[in-house]
Amino acid sequence: MKKTSLLVVSILALVLFGACVFFMRDLIFGDVKGTYPEVVDNYKEYSDQWISYEVVGCLGNYAESTESYSFIPTGHEYYYLIWMEDGSIMPMSVSKKADKEYLDALTDATYDYADGKTKTISIPPRTFIGTVKAQESKAEGYYKEGLRYLEISEKDGWKINYVLFDCTSTRVGTILLVSAVMLIPVLGFVSYFASAAKEKKKKLSPEQEFLPQ
Repeated sequence: MKKTSLLVVSILALVLFGACVFFMRDLIFGDVKGTYPEVVDNYKEYSDQWISYEVVGCLGNYAESTESYSFIPTGHEYYYLIWMEDGSIMPMSVSKKADKEYLDALTDATYDYADGKTKTISIPPRTFIGTVKAQESKAEGYYKEGLRYLEISEKDGWKINYVLFDCTSTRVGTILLVSAVMLIPVLGFVSYFASAAKEKKKKLSPEQEFLPQ
């Protein structure tokens, strides 16, 4: 019984792990497929693939939310208006504290430059790697509010991108997430078999407990 149970659990774990790896293979093993400007017009073709972009300017934070996976809270997500090198605007999200601190500092440096206090943006550019996807309706609403507040509109000559550059995930984080998801059903099966074995032992007589099962 114990050997059979262990074999079943092992097989299920391998199947679940293989399924997760298959469906998330591009995020686990894939290389960067292009830059944000190269893929934004056909972003659906690059779903679940790594994209990069060198951020040179930031116009501030426009939303925050609780990040989750399958209803499990995993942290906070911060949304920013990015002032692109070609003068366009794009939405970007991060979750790491270091990324947030960088973008907050870059925001101050960008406004110092825009206000003529400095001749250049004093914070060096930084390349981010993430994925591209459509914004959720609520986040996009805040994005539009932020644009209106800053008086940025396409009729004034601005090019505005609405596809989100999502930098909340990393390759290591994706692997850990796959492992965590795999452990949930495995622990469930282990608990089930442990409970079944315990119940069977309760039904045995003292003499039967010493007999081979």
